[in-house]
Amino acid sequence: MEGDADKDNPYAPFTSELDWRVAQWAVKEKVGHSAFDRLLDIPGVVEKLGLSFNNVRRLHQMVDGQPDKVGEWTTSNLSFRDDPSTTFTICHRDVLKAIESIFKDPELGPHLVYKSLKVYSNHSKDNRIFSEMWTAKWWHVLQTQLPAHATVAPIIIATDKTQLTQFSGGKSAYPVYLTIGNVPKSLRRKPSSNASILIAYLSVDKIDRSEMTEVAHRSKVHRVFHESMRHILAPLIEAGKKGVEMVNHLGEVRQVHPILSSYVADYPEQCLVACCKSGTCPKCQCSADKLADPTPLPHRTPRWTLGVIETAKRDSNGSTHQFSKKCMEQDVTGSVYEPFWKDFPYTDIHRILTPDVLHQLYQGLRHFKNGISALSQISGAERKDMAKILIPCLVGMAPPQVIKAVKALLDFIFLSQYPTHDDQTLKYMKDALDSFHKNKQYFIKVKAHPTLNIPKFHSLVHYIESIQFFGTTDNYNTEMFERLHIDFAKEGWRATNQRDEFPQMIRWLSRQEKIDTLALNLSVKITPPPPKKSKSNNPLAHSPPIIIAKQSPAPNRSIVSIERMHKAPQFGAHLKQYLNSFLDHQLGRQRLDRTDLPIEKVDLFPQFRFRPASLHDEDDESNTGEPGSKGGRGETC
Repeated sequence: MEGDADKDNPYAPFTSELDWRVAQWAVKEKVGHSAFDRLLDIPGVVEKLGLSFNNVRRLHQMVDGQPDKVGEWTTSNLSFRDDPSTTFTICHRDVLKAIESIFKDPELGPHLVYKSLKVYSNHSKDNRIFSEMWTAKWWHVLQTQLPAHATVAPIIIATDKTQLTQFSGGKSAYPVYLTIGNVPKSLRRKPSSNASILIAYLSVDKIDRSEMTEVAHRSKVHRVFHESMRHILAPLIEAGKKGVEMVNHLGEVRQVHPILSSYVADYPEQCLVACCKSGTCPKCQCSADKLADPTPLPHRTPRWTLGVIETAKRDSNGSTHQFSKKCMEQDVTGSVYEPFWKDFPYTDIHRILTPDVLHQLYQGLRHFKNGISALSQISGAERKDMAKILIPCLVGMAPPQVIKAVKALLDFIFLSQYPTHDDQTLKYMKDALDSFHKNKQYFIKVKAHPTLNIPKFHSLVHYIESIQFFGTTDNYNTEMFERLHIDFAKEGWRATNQRDEFPQMIRWLSRQEKIDTLALNLSVKITPPPPKKSKSNNPLAHSPPIIIAKQSPAPNRSIVSIERMHKAPQFGAHLKQYLNSFLDHQLGRQRLDRTDLPIEKVDLFPQFRFRPASLHDEDDESNTGEPGSKGGRGETC
């Protein structure tokens, strides 16, 4: 009987809309537990509001009793044979359930894309367009290697250690985020869309280095990271090879192959992930003393890196010092014996390390002694504003060669952030980079830097290829994931008592997600479905949306003045005809001519804009993962 009552009550487990709204407010609005308890203790408050809870503890019990959308959190302790008494704690949840939760999300589901697309700007197909991940080469090539009806789920992983407190030696967190390339990038960038999911907190436990060499300490840190990531992401190995059935928002079952496609990280983290020596390139075999060379060198590959590690293991005779030395000679970090990505199918870890616009292009852009460089904690937006005024600041103060080099670099920076690229704009990027390298010698000449062998300058060589393979840089910018630190790390930490904080942070995050899920399910239950669109022969029905200003720049203009100033002598007559078309009983032509307009003045909008149409129209060349002929709930697609 209770279950039947819940079916009739859209606000379950709460009893009414008011009961639900108070609960939502208490959980989401950072209300202090003691303060809320004191409010509920006021005589008559609970009774008059009809609340189903009388204190915070009971409210939390009701919320905690709801199912986890992304799966339950698990705590694992890792240890190593050389020091079994020392454990490292990681908190994580099932990565496959996290992926399926995105497929099942009723808000994200209608926007998901299940097929790769080749998009061109003309009928001759000689100018390819790159934007979303599904328009790029990686997905298209991978789709041809999988079964005909397989659905690719490009997995995007981001890791970034962050400080929870501002003071020196304070608390930190090491979150791992996941999203999928099937979600349009505009939704992935919105924290409110819940398209990016926190799947783990890595260990931030201090390692006792009192009896360790620097090499041993570095090796332990790297091993903890790789063992943790292998433990968290291990389900992707088998699922990527054989596929796994997942249900989408319509109840259709798809055979999904989750493949690690992009790893978003800053440079130190990229070196850690790729097992490359710090100061070298994690994507190609460029050594630290060749980074200023614009000529691309052979790519690093998983086979090459693992080969270096295996050779070093064989030749080091069990000596960790010799192993590290032999790896370092090949620009591979000598800290990890088995990288976490070793067995991942269809994954080239070096290639999927994507450009980092925030740290590679903006941080370190300027360095003025006692000037703006004295600022601290500058945001990405502030750095972009600085870049806009850099050229005017230099004109007349620096030689032409410097101006050309800086202009070329700024051209590259702004071109690299285009939301849509084609073969021509990618050529503009290459030309800008070539111009920078042609004019950069002046900085060496005046000893601004002895060589310009700087990793972030070298990283620019790989931007064009990354855009061609994985879409434009706004698909995987680190700035997007750093914004998530506020919601998933810092807000959660502030909600704790700062002692044994991670279990408390997980409970806080779980309650936030459950309230969001209840709100989403409620909106589906009480919001009527939109009316089905009827097919129309009207050509305007398929026109792109029109965008106009919110406020008229020329309000209250008389009809007579508009006809005179804008050379539109019949404007008043046509306006009458237009308004007449909305009447249930329209006036005849003669009567309409004799009828005066009900208005004398109108707001004038001198221009409007068309919103660009979607890139993936029906004429695109594509590889598709199509549903089976018997679609519907419970059917395999």
